Amino acid sequence: MTQLPHPTVKVPASQFGFGYESFGCCLGLNRDLLTEESAQRIPAINPLHQFSPDTYRNLALWWRLGKAEPLYMSGPSGSGKTSTAMQFCARLGVPVVSVTARARMDRRELIGHFVARDNATYWQDGPAAMAWRYGWTLIINEFSTAPADMWVSCNDILEGLPLDNPATGEVILRHPDTRVIVTDNTRGHTVEIDEGFYGRQVQDRSVIDRFWHLRMESHTEEMASSLLLAGIAPIHREHFEPGALKVMCDMLAKAGRDSQTASESKTIGFSAAAVPISLRALTRLRDMLLAAGTEAWGAANSAELLRSLIRVSFTEALDATARETAESLLMTALGDIVGTLRASHRRVKTDRR
Repeated sequence: MTQLPHPTVKVPASQFGFGYESFGCCLGLNRDLLTEESAQRIPAINPLHQFSPDTYRNLALWWRLGKAEPLYMSGPSGSGKTSTAMQFCARLGVPVVSVTARARMDRRELIGHFVARDNATYWQDGPAAMAWRYGWTLIINEFSTAPADMWVSCNDILEGLPLDNPATGEVILRHPDTRVIVTDNTRGHTVEIDEGFYGRQVQDRSVIDRFWHLRMESHTEEMASSLLLAGIAPIHREHFEPGALKVMCDMLAKAGRDSQTASESKTIGFSAAAVPISLRALTRLRDMLLAAGTEAWGAANSAELLRSLIRVSFTEALDATARETAESLLMTALGDIVGTLRASHRRVKTDRR
């Protein structure tokens, strides 16, 4: 049975960024008229998430014109691929079902399987079947970790065709509001082993050709600093001077940008001598520095404590050469940030007395 589109509402571009009004609005879904199950699938809005003008413009263009064609979002780790896809859907009131690809994945995992319950066997829809049936957006993460021939067998999913379920004999027609977004560190054409993505499969060119493409690059230094600053919890803001928090975030953002630059220019064989520090790792380090700044960990030597935090947040995962390079970069970039934060914390405590 052919399903009708969900009732829509206009979502102004201002929901995606200040000054974006000239980009035009998007058509989202009317949350009040969705089923309870669908409404529960809408991601929560993160007001701190930022869309760059190009990212919003291209997402909006795909949303308006892409129809049944899927979107391929690629970019380095921590560049915000999945969070951007989720936050785009959140602002449009679009339900999402997501799955992460893996090396031994096959098409049946997307369609569904039988489950035993109460001495009986029932069919359980997989993520693709749910998206097709209810008009949800299907997000597939780590796309290139799955075998290339697996995606060749999924042309019906990538082209928005009816899904043939051989296990039940059912043919599931695509709901007119169903969309597909995949995310990946690579662009699909190459393994990009020089960037450290070893568990990836080169994808068939006919598969990649079915997508719209959106490249998510690493955050600019200014945006990274802004995101780090905006994400500081209120409880931490109470313990430090605003200027000290800004200095810390600027230092972290500069370290991240410097690591990106170094990773693009220095390689040893197939291994990067300098590994780019993602916003995710910088966020972990930010929170550890704030905890250390309240002197909750005693009067440990600031430099020794900083190196320990750097290792826990990021560098212990690296080999010896990359670890030494990253620690040297961060130690130099952050200087005596622990001492700066502790001094700020002491002044705030004194002012409150």
